[in-house]
Amino acid sequence: MKKYILGLLSILMLLPVYGGERKQDVKGRKKVAVVLSGGGAKGVAHVRALKVIEEAGIPIDYVVGTSMGAIVGGLYSIGFTPTQLDSIVRSQDWKFLLSDATERTDKSLLSREKSEKYLLSVPLDRKPKEVLTGGVIKGRNIAILFSQLTEGYHDSIDFNTLPIPFACVAYNLVDGSEVDFHSGVLAEAIRASMSIPGAFTPIRKGNMMLVDGGMANNYPVDVARRMGADYVIGVDVQDTLRKADKLSTLPDVVGQIVNLMVENKYGENVLKSDVHIKVNVAGYSAASFTPSAIDTLLIRGEQAARSQWDNLIALKEKKLKLPVSFMPEARSPRIMPTNVDSIPLIKQIMPEEKKSDNRLNLGVAFDSEKLASLIMNTHLALTDERRSLVDFTLRLGTTGYGQLDYAFNLDKRNRWQSALSYRFSYNDVNLYNKGDRVSNYTYYQHMASATFQRNWRNVRCVLGVEFDQFHYNDILVMPSYVSFAASPEDEYFFSYSYNMFFENFNRRSYPTRGMKWTAGINLYTSDFWRYHSRPAIPIANYSWEMAISTGSRFTVLPSVYGRFVWKTNVPYALHNGIGGLVGGRYKEQQMPFVGIGYMELVNPMTAVAALKLRQRMGSNHYATLTSNFAFSSVKIKNLLSEDKIFGCGLTYGYDSLIGPIEASVYWSDRTDKIGFYVNFGYNF
Repeated sequence: MKKYILGLLSILMLLPVYGGERKQDVKGRKKVAVVLSGGGAKGVAHVRALKVIEEAGIPIDYVVGTSMGAIVGGLYSIGFTPTQLDSIVRSQDWKFLLSDATERTDKSLLSREKSEKYLLSVPLDRKPKEVLTGGVIKGRNIAILFSQLTEGYHDSIDFNTLPIPFACVAYNLVDGSEVDFHSGVLAEAIRASMSIPGAFTPIRKGNMMLVDGGMANNYPVDVARRMGADYVIGVDVQDTLRKADKLSTLPDVVGQIVNLMVENKYGENVLKSDVHIKVNVAGYSAASFTPSAIDTLLIRGEQAARSQWDNLIALKEKKLKLPVSFMPEARSPRIMPTNVDSIPLIKQIMPEEKKSDNRLNLGVAFDSEKLASLIMNTHLALTDERRSLVDFTLRLGTTGYGQLDYAFNLDKRNRWQSALSYRFSYNDVNLYNKGDRVSNYTYYQHMASATFQRNWRNVRCVLGVEFDQFHYNDILVMPSYVSFAASPEDEYFFSYSYNMFFENFNRRSYPTRGMKWTAGINLYTSDFWRYHSRPAIPIANYSWEMAISTGSRFTVLPSVYGRFVWKTNVPYALHNGIGGLVGGRYKEQQMPFVGIGYMELVNPMTAVAALKLRQRMGSNHYATLTSNFAFSSVKIKNLLSEDKIFGCGLTYGYDSLIGPIEASVYWSDRTDKIGFYVNFGYNF
């Protein structure tokens, strides 16, 4: 994501900074400062306000900011143009940026598979005070972005030597004093100025503990005056004080407290402004980082500045004594390196990362088929080198299991790994035929396996040997379907497998780009070589899905998948099944199929082609239209002609903090019935 943004900036450098007649600055003229207030997300309005000030042809000699004003002002002072800043704030994934999460594509595929089913992950080897050290967000991703954007200014410098002299404000929690940064590491000063107490970890600098400058001086016109500014243009996104009935959310309350603390100084600084650009931020808070909110706040920033156009021109003509046609000498847009991975991280703002391999993980899900499900996992490292790992996983629900895994990493980078696993599961499965329930199976399964795998960032290859034993307890078969749903007998298998997995989706839910595919072969025996005096049973499986965005809101997701059993009359445990919106829901071999709400057994040779059309509505709401065709036959040569099934469905989804919340309606010509499905939480 950041590579894309910074690459875009290198293109935007070709755009002009100013328009109109350009003349050399007038010697000895009065100095002008632009002051940008704090306000969290509301501060993105500063970007378009700067654009209008530039269009008016007013030279800017100083930039002073607090909090978000410090971010915008600091980047502007080192050469970013309003056009570049506009692209940065609109292209940013703010949900990811304002977290300490590792970017998904930076994790290995194995790490993604293990972690993305859990809602909560708690380290077991840290004290509570180590988990929350002064703020919920430690600022890992902000530190990475600031390191990249301020490349070339990582050393401690005098901010008066920047292309435009700059200053920003922070608040010292130790003695309650205002700290004005005129020198130091630029990114550290900005990071200190934006550290909202309780939300972001404070910046320690010497004996000081620095937090958001809005606690001391949210509209620092006085700082600009002390720097030598004769005239001040202020862009103000601070809220007016709210009435009791408007203080309904945490951001509202926090914002009110900050405004009350600085009310007197704020009023004085407003009076010291020569041009006061007051942005209409009604309906938005410091936490309004959604794409639609960002777009609106940018527009309001420009509208507020244009409403002061006459005052800006009056300042230029009457006080600066400059002609209307005067335009300052154009600044070249800031050029960023193409290889951002080579830019070092700034240690002063990079939080210390204490890796914890001992964790307790918890996941919760609900759907209208399984009802509630709970998964708990304990992950432990047996050695300091994290080479020897143990996992215990317990899933409660209609298909519950307990699993113990031991893994040994053969190299320090965890690329080569061997593992031993044991799982005991209980299964309660209904079997359907054309929408009618024909039988119910309850059985226990014991599984023991040994695997050897090679891991890359997006690829995993696994070679394994496995033992499975199935013990059937209760088998109910409807009288009219005795011949269709025979009673299986207890069974065991020794199998060999080789599977490959690839996945590089940009998001775990509702991806907009990337691809996922799997391919594998399994050989099932009863004596390590043959299956009950007959040849072993070979089974091949594959799947492929791609996300293709045709705009900022519309995504096309084609997919194909299938499973080929190269024998007839195989036991129930190995038989193909389709149905449900999630694969593996009822049995490991069950393939998803929109339109069939439960599981139906199908022929040994089965392939499915599907197409999803997804539209994002608002920031986190999605509508998905799905159609899929299944082709099933006894022999592969008859795959396209023997048994064909069509299904379709419409899903509304909301991407919440606890996982997707979805409601679906679907239909299939197999059942000729309309079905409904509701679920929330990540699949596991």
